[in-house]
Amino acid sequence: MNQIVIVGTSHHIAPLDFRERLSFSENQLIEAFQLLRKHPDVQEVAILSTCNRVEIYAVTRSKDGCAALSNFLSNYHQIESQQLDKFTYSHQNLDAVRHLFNVTASLDSMVVGEPQILGQVKEAYAQSLAAGATGDILNRLFTKALSVGKRVRTETNIAAGAVSISYAAVELAKKIFQSLEDKTVAIVGAGEMSELTAQHLVKNNVSKVIVANRTYQRAVDIAKRFNGTPLAYDADLSFLVEADIVISSTDAPHYLIDRPSLAEIMKQRKHRYMFLIDIAVPRDIDPEVSKVDNAFLYNIDDLEMVVASNLKDRGQEAEIATQIVKEEVAKFHSRLQILEVNPIIKALHQQFQGVASKELGTCLDKAQLTPKQQKMVEAMTQSIIKKLLHQPTAHLRQTVNDANNDHAQYVHALYEMFGLEQAKDLDTENTD
Repeated sequence: MNQIVIVGTSHHIAPLDFRERLSFSENQLIEAFQLLRKHPDVQEVAILSTCNRVEIYAVTRSKDGCAALSNFLSNYHQIESQQLDKFTYSHQNLDAVRHLFNVTASLDSMVVGEPQILGQVKEAYAQSLAAGATGDILNRLFTKALSVGKRVRTETNIAAGAVSISYAAVELAKKIFQSLEDKTVAIVGAGEMSELTAQHLVKNNVSKVIVANRTYQRAVDIAKRFNGTPLAYDADLSFLVEADIVISSTDAPHYLIDRPSLAEIMKQRKHRYMFLIDIAVPRDIDPEVSKVDNAFLYNIDDLEMVVASNLKDRGQEAEIATQIVKEEVAKFHSRLQILEVNPIIKALHQQFQGVASKELGTCLDKAQLTPKQQKMVEAMTQSIIKKLLHQPTAHLRQTVNDANNDHAQYVHALYEMFGLEQAKDLDTENTD
């Protein structure tokens, strides 16, 4: 039987430096899909790589699927298996479904109720789908997971008062400076996180916003929304001289701000305080920057302190969301189990139809029947087939829905008893 498996890591168990090592760039994702699909045990795969989590979802042919994914991560990222095991988790089948639903419901996020994760999962699924890495099972799983996430947001107030990582970054800045009204903020990068950060900064009356991005037009697009100043990113960092707060969130594969460069900037600033928040994974700012006098560097894990105070207010809504996830997991698991037995039900009907058609053809060739009589015999034959298969089909479906029964043994026995070939394609029945 097919197995749904997950191997991954998140902010719950792994430090930032480990999550950085395990993350996938866009180019690496394509390569990873190709390598994983070549594995004899992996049928389908999807990868979710964000600042807080890296997870590989797969459909495998054996129960050793988790080991296959762990070995891949170890080899691809050159991480010793002992360290990988320390900072990763794995889930199979029902637990895997539950985990993804919790993720899309934002119940597993650093900020419970944060809205970004649903879009991140949607984008990760779209990338996997475009690469031809997913199949029928993962397509169903991710489609339902996204639906669950939307249902949680519609039926609960879990997002009310929720803070995003970017909001938490601004709150931390306010604790350092008390007021942001006379402060200049430089945002490095012009992605979604940067735009959200700019929104929160403007609400807190910052005096000036600088948006620096490698693609100048993108910086212009973001800056105009907040009456900010767009700049083309310059490696000499001269644009940081007037910045009191620096918030960096790019997908650069290397540090954009290092200790020597910032030390020179601080001299030009006459060592006025600078507050830097690095919300990128991999990090944009060298941790050594924290050793520069009057430079205060925080990364995404540091923001957990700011976020913690918001969790209590959403506890009750999280309980409601958990019940929704529980209900949806049970429904999806039931549908998935039924899908697994559809091939044998189809094979049984095909075999019975084949025998009946052959025998009926021989009979009709010999008998002198009127067209009306022929139709009556054909109808009677179909009725016999349905009655013969009704009990085993009903029992099979009942076995699937009974968690205490091992339906895999029952299915195997039917294949053996009737000499059926294992069908590979799932029925296309809707899982809603």
